[in-house]
Amino acid sequence: MEEAYKLANEITREKLQREDKTNIRILDDLTKNDIIVVTGTYDHISQVLTSLKIPFGEIDQYQLMQADLKPHQTIFVNCASGFAPEAARKLATFVEAGGQLITTDWALLNVIQVAFPNTIEFNGNSTGDEVVRIEVVHKKDSVVLGFLDEKATPVWWLEGSSYPIKVLNKEKVKVLIRSKELKEKYGEEAVVVRFEHGKGTVYHMLSHLYLQRTETRDKRQEASASDYFADKGASAENKQKAVGSTVTYGQLQSANTTSDFVSRIIIKQKKKVTTNK
Repeated sequence: MEEAYKLANEITREKLQREDKTNIRILDDLTKNDIIVVTGTYDHISQVLTSLKIPFGEIDQYQLMQADLKPHQTIFVNCASGFAPEAARKLATFVEAGGQLITTDWALLNVIQVAFPNTIEFNGNSTGDEVVRIEVVHKKDSVVLGFLDEKATPVWWLEGSSYPIKVLNKEKVKVLIRSKELKEKYGEEAVVVRFEHGKGTVYHMLSHLYLQRTETRDKRQEASASDYFADKGASAENKQKAVGSTVTYGQLQSANTTSDFVSRIIIKQKKKVTTNK
């Protein structure tokens, strides 16, 4: 998947540039102080950001308690087997002031349920290690635009023992991406959700941002990386970068939708901050 993420960076940047030239300017002007990654037991969000050439600062949950957080920042919290309650509550204060928080998988139990009670919770039914088809539900949020123009049905990798998301407050919590397969097997359909808290926003997703593998669930996903570049309308220069690659269409699709999601989430926060100045 490492090569898939490198190729995905080329597609992501080219598409964002076509949509709005300020998108790339925002990404290129980022500093380590804009993006904070809180390390965890699992997930490797830092590897996605590195492949996207996005600078970031990295701290652990204990350093988080001493950190001087600012409302303009975006904080990613990796899936963790444990998290200090004081650190979780500090994140709630950060979001309330205008910050943006993105959490994955087990952070549902030890970050979200502590910091933002009565929004979403773990339904107690852990998943297997598998891939499920997904669909975009809440299309008005710009961060999911990268999933909307896929020629093959997008899929989501469930790490073994991932925590299904039970939505408690259906008025406040928006389900952005769902999976009917997930609901049939584990009782909940939400894959990516969003809710507001004070002046800020929280995104939580099932499983991990950094995908270590994927599977083909659609005939198209068995094609080549070059075919995927063609489907995305890539430039001749970028198409050449995919020639000879052993990365499959499905692997590149998964890496690209993730990379696109991460890039858009960061851009959205920066545009929001600029607008509110």
